[in-house]
Amino acid sequence: MLHSLKTRICILIALVLTLVAVPVLYFTHKDGVQAMSEAEQRSVQNVLDLAELNIRSGYRSLLYSRVDAVKAHRQALESMVTVARSSFDLIFSPKDISPDDLKKKQDLALDWISGLASLDGTEFLVLNKEGVLIAHPDADIRNSNLNQMEDIKGFPLADAVNDEARRLGTASTTFFWTFGNDGKGRKKFGWFVHYPDMDWVLGAVADIEALEHEGERKKKEMLDNLKSNFETIRIARSGSLILFDRSGEILIPSKNEDPDLLTILHPETMRPVFKELQNLAASGSRESIRMVLPDLKGEMRERVIFCTYFRTLGWYVAAIAYSDEIRAPAQALVQRLSFIIAGLFLVSMALGFWISNRMTRPLDTLAAFAKALPDSDFTSDQALCGAIEHLPGRHQDEVGRLAKALIFMEASLRDNIRCLMETTAANERMEGELSVAREIQLGLLPKTFPPFPNHSEFDLFASLEPAREVGGDLYDFFFMDEKHFCFAVGDVSGKGVPASLFMAISRTLLRSAAAREKDPARIMTTMNNDLASSNPNSMFVTLFIGVLDLDTGLLVYANGGHNPPVKISSGKPPEFMTGRSGPLVGAMEDMPYHTLEIQLEPDDTLFVYTDGVTEAMDTEQVLYSDPRLIRTLTGLQGQSPKYILEIVENDVAAHVGTAEPSDDITMLCLRYSGRHPG
Repeated sequence: MLHSLKTRICILIALVLTLVAVPVLYFTHKDGVQAMSEAEQRSVQNVLDLAELNIRSGYRSLLYSRVDAVKAHRQALESMVTVARSSFDLIFSPKDISPDDLKKKQDLALDWISGLASLDGTEFLVLNKEGVLIAHPDADIRNSNLNQMEDIKGFPLADAVNDEARRLGTASTTFFWTFGNDGKGRKKFGWFVHYPDMDWVLGAVADIEALEHEGERKKKEMLDNLKSNFETIRIARSGSLILFDRSGEILIPSKNEDPDLLTILHPETMRPVFKELQNLAASGSRESIRMVLPDLKGEMRERVIFCTYFRTLGWYVAAIAYSDEIRAPAQALVQRLSFIIAGLFLVSMALGFWISNRMTRPLDTLAAFAKALPDSDFTSDQALCGAIEHLPGRHQDEVGRLAKALIFMEASLRDNIRCLMETTAANERMEGELSVAREIQLGLLPKTFPPFPNHSEFDLFASLEPAREVGGDLYDFFFMDEKHFCFAVGDVSGKGVPASLFMAISRTLLRSAAAREKDPARIMTTMNNDLASSNPNSMFVTLFIGVLDLDTGLLVYANGGHNPPVKISSGKPPEFMTGRSGPLVGAMEDMPYHTLEIQLEPDDTLFVYTDGVTEAMDTEQVLYSDPRLIRTLTGLQGQSPKYILEIVENDVAAHVGTAEPSDDITMLCLRYSGRHPG
């Protein structure tokens, strides 16, 4: 019987099934459990992402509500001041009156405006050019100098208001009102206009502490809504979500976990769990931490914890799951699969005798065909299945279906190889186009150094290295006239082709605005409004714009959310220029920007860069950092800009090592030499 072909086929079937079943069960148990565990962990991450989206949605609603309330206050104050100014015009007409009559009208106007006591919490006031309060509903504080108070930026209030109102015609500011019996500062918002006929500044101020309280109330309401949502979320069988802040205080607890879970020391690092979660969230990775701790029933169970960080509110969301619950579906699958394979084995043995008779004769033909497939030319139009075309019609069983499958496989391989060749060609064309795009993008930037050899007042060098084929960083410099030199460095949000297009638009708008304005803040305001007006993808650019007076060395500049430049002076350590002019450029229309300035002495050097320098990461995800940049620049006083950039570039490259570039790197260095006589 052992010499029977049918018996041999049955034995072969049994052996094959055994050889197949054992590895399948082994690798299913080994890899399947891991794959399903990873899938369960991804579902935990998805729950975490959903919770983060819920927080972002609530915060966005809170932010829009506060912005609308501030705009409403501003519009109301602007309307009140406009009405009061019109009344002043009526009081002081006609203009040609005697000094005595003018004095009477001034007293009348000040008494009238002082008599307009609080209107819906709004107070009118009048300042003279010295900053003295000459009109106010409270007679006790009249003739006080408003420079005793500061605005929200820390500047003397009267000087800030007088300067902006006389320069621009109008001014608005948020400040702390400290006059009164209690001596406590109250947060207020004011709108002011310059009344040139009397050289006064007329203003209306409103208490906005109610807005702050309303914001806190809505924040608490958002937290209550999140708590309700978190209670409905289930992770596996008994997992949960926890919300806590930077200090480790639990804002939304989990009913399935110990309330002191976050303060428990991690068994391996011996640091509080919330510190480990904060480090995990700060890394930006999708990794998790694992630890074995007792649950509420006292059983030692391993937890898998993922964490994410919502920077604006300073909140952390942690998703907690149990390892045994994550592995449970995979283990059940392996058990079911074992029963299925055992059943198939028995059925296959029962049918083996009957199948063997129909399989033996055409199998050689099919085996020969299958053996020839690897050596076949699939790019040819001639079909290879002529030797087995008759088998599907002659055999209506597995042999026929196998023949059909081989015929279909041969046709599919031919189509797939053809598609693969076409895809490969398309990818090569795309790589070529991206290479051309990179050359075009870099061609937009000035790259001839020294750029102005006939100007000995300064030396300049700049570089840009995209992280991908094309990037979103930019730098530019040009003369606005014979004595004013403009330079700029920017970093567009995102990477790749969209960022490169936004970068090109930003550079064009910079040149266009600089042709009309010499004030960096006004240039930045124009660019912000132009970019934000048509920005469906909500992209933005951090931007530094500087205008250097080559005669005096005075540098006026505006910093829109960009990294602070570093000033390098002889005899002093390098220091950051920490002033900010306003928010990111292009994020929202009508955002205010103000001009900053600094005096450069001969041989002073300015180093401007993008966050690709300080946030460059090595293979351990460690940042290059601001302190290391300062250490690198120390001792480079008096060196040429090109040498300084080479030193920084080499140090950054040494830090990154073999890690992939995480962001575009752009640097611009300017050394001021001063105007030489003759």
